[in-house]
Amino acid sequence: MTRVAEAPPAPPDPSIKSGIEDKLRSIIMTTRDLPAMPQVAAKVLELSSDPDTSAQKLQQVIADDQAMTARILKIANSAMYSCSRRIKTLTEAIVMLGFNSIRSLVVTSAARNLYNTHSSRTGLKERLLWEHSIGAAFACRILAEAHAPKYTEEAFLAGLLHDIGKLVLNQKAPREFDEIVQVVYNQNRTFHKTERIILGFDHAQVGGLLISKWKLASILEEVICNHHDPAILQDENPLHAILDLGNKICHKMGIGFVEDPDFDLVGCPANNRFQLQAEDFETIMELVRTTLETEMEIFV
Repeated sequence: MTRVAEAPPAPPDPSIKSGIEDKLRSIIMTTRDLPAMPQVAAKVLELSSDPDTSAQKLQQVIADDQAMTARILKIANSAMYSCSRRIKTLTEAIVMLGFNSIRSLVVTSAARNLYNTHSSRTGLKERLLWEHSIGAAFACRILAEAHAPKYTEEAFLAGLLHDIGKLVLNQKAPREFDEIVQVVYNQNRTFHKTERIILGFDHAQVGGLLISKWKLASILEEVICNHHDPAILQDENPLHAILDLGNKICHKMGIGFVEDPDFDLVGCPANNRFQLQAEDFETIMELVRTTLETEMEIFV
């Protein structure tokens, strides 16, 4: 879908009943309806935040989840981490990659499970959401490695999870989310503005609540909750600009729902911090494209 100049917002669809609006608002007003972090993943996150935790303790917990174990080993051996030798065991992965990277892989595994519910509603929307999330994660990681290396893992997770609120809306309010998707496609509008018109809130706010419920870093909650607020780009935290650029790189490349090939990455406000040139973005986009082609299968 090619993005064109956005038309003035249309009034809310009068067919949306007040009772449905109340149900939708409850998603953002409470956390009861938000997905819980899987038990094993929650325990791993807790242990990995403890400086006294050993690699053996982490290995024992992760090993209880065979699917997570397999995914972590696949990703640990991918080009994304470029280890000098093949990693064969969880303990090796933990020692070689470090606790921060293991946290990222555990959250990636937990997030992937949300996108793959094996229900009748798992289809094109979920695939496009997941592909965009992975593409943004790769783009953010590449940007952070070059310009803010100490934020590399946080940048990856910010890209991975920035649109997870859309998934929550798709699961908890499927009819209304379908309407939003139709408006975005047929009227060339942005998701967050359409959501605010129809729901009164947007996926970024829902995503921020989920990050809080999952007890991930407060810096991730802040970045995800505000990733459509242009004023936040003035913040000293480089993750805001990295996520904004990573998201827009995917839009320019057509990864996900939105395709905007003419978008000016060089002149966008997020690039004021990094001053990247057109050739820099071409290099990044080629890296994202190559990484998606070679690594995507290990994330599905």
